[in-house]
Amino acid sequence: MDANFPSLGSCCICGGTEKVRTILNLHKKSPTPGRGWGCVGCGLAPDGAMAVVCDDCFERYGQGMPKALKFACVGYPGEDGRIPIGELQGEHEHNLAFHPELENAGFAE
Repeated sequence: MDANFPSLGSCCICGGTEKVRTILNLHKKSPTPGRGWGCVGCGLAPDGAMAVVCDDCFERYGQGMPKALKFACVGYPGEDGRIPIGELQGEHEHNLAFHPELENAGFAE
């Protein structure tokens, strides 16, 4: 792995550790508040769950990746381990009132 690229730990689909370079922001809460994704634009706290996948799974599953996930990150991808995807609880969504750029992209109500 590139010395300038941090280790993201194991792939949340296959469990492999080679070329794990893609981070997915999930619409569930992270098991570790403050160690997930958030949004400065709408004030969303960094409490969103994440998953990481290797290049092979990214190629293999493409748009079907979310359904193929077996695990999610407990917190920081390279530090805090994994949890079965089915154990994630709570919704984590952007406040679309603060995202007018999404209005014509099919995301707004």
